[in-house]
Amino acid sequence: MNMVITYETLSLSQQVVERQQAHAATMSSYLESNADISDSTGFLLGFFDPLSKAAITLATQACGVLEEIERATAVAIGDTAADVADADGRVKDVFSRLIAELGHGGSGSGGHHHLGGSTLPAAGERAPEDYGSVDSYFWQKRLGNVENIAGSVSDARSLVNQVSQWGGAASVAEVTDPSSFLVSPQAPDNFVQDLRWSAGTLLGGIDWVAEQFVGFSILDRCVYHPLAGDWQGIYRASQAWQHAGDAAMAIGANHAGLVATTPATWQGESGDSFRLAMTGATAASMGLSTAFELTGGYVKTISAVCKLACIGIGMALDFIATKLLKLAAEAATPVIGWAVGAVTAYSDINGIIKKVRFVYSIIETIESAINDFIEAKTSILDKLEILEDLLQGGAASVAV
Repeated sequence: MNMVITYETLSLSQQVVERQQAHAATMSSYLESNADISDSTGFLLGFFDPLSKAAITLATQACGVLEEIERATAVAIGDTAADVADADGRVKDVFSRLIAELGHGGSGSGGHHHLGGSTLPAAGERAPEDYGSVDSYFWQKRLGNVENIAGSVSDARSLVNQVSQWGGAASVAEVTDPSSFLVSPQAPDNFVQDLRWSAGTLLGGIDWVAEQFVGFSILDRCVYHPLAGDWQGIYRASQAWQHAGDAAMAIGANHAGLVATTPATWQGESGDSFRLAMTGATAASMGLSTAFELTGGYVKTISAVCKLACIGIGMALDFIATKLLKLAAEAATPVIGWAVGAVTAYSDINGIIKKVRFVYSIIETIESAINDFIEAKTSILDKLEILEDLLQGGAASVAV
């Protein structure tokens, strides 16, 4: 016989795939809720916001396609079970009638076999309890199955081989729970808000001097206008993308687990189609994970560059404050102060302008990091196209 497989194997496999469909849907809504920058005021965040929204739109589309692939695969497994049960039922009817005719008193019930009632247990692994915590050791040395996978496999075949070594292929199971990685993102200290407060304290009483001598507000030009908005949201968004990447990798591991637990006796077109479909879903999920991780990395780079920028801007503001105080003091001293100020004012004002230009150059580094985010959007678009191709070809490759 070309195929030997139990209904329990098909039933549990179908349940695993159905869970991945639910995980894909959860991943989509998670990104919409947590990767978006809700407060997009200010020059820099206003520039980043449409790029971020475009990436999220593509990501949710990709999750939607992955969800549809999972749905179609689950249906295909169910259809396979029905076909097998139908064929097995007809064979049983033939033998039952034969036994009766031979006088052995056998009375077959006939009809169709249905999927067994086995219920898929909980996933074997979950994200660590402190996963996603800013202070978690996980961020210094990321651990767990998902990280092991991401760091040691390069393709779906390698992932299948690795999963098959995690304890053998004794039974069908969900390797890990992807949704357990979709925790609420957290953020460390608000370095931009700290800069705003310190700048306000430092220059709040003398910013008018800058308006008199250089013609504009230092606070507005160097802090409030470019750095307005929720910069902690940037860090939270980077975490959200990375969590989604881990979840997508876990989905890939679960599909690889189905290949690893496929009975060797399940041969022929049915078995080959099933393994091909699971391997394709593994590769697609891994690709999506890579795109999400890359996106999270770009967003985190923006956050890191901004943190360094705040340090540089703070040092520049200290210098500017010293010069403004000097100009204010000289301007407030009658006769002699004006005479001395006339000699040094040009140099002081020129020094302030140079520092303002330095701040502008720092702000440009943040702009550059935001521009690089376009590459992340391109990566997600590439993976979306691959998923769509897989879905379009699913009618031939997934039908088992």
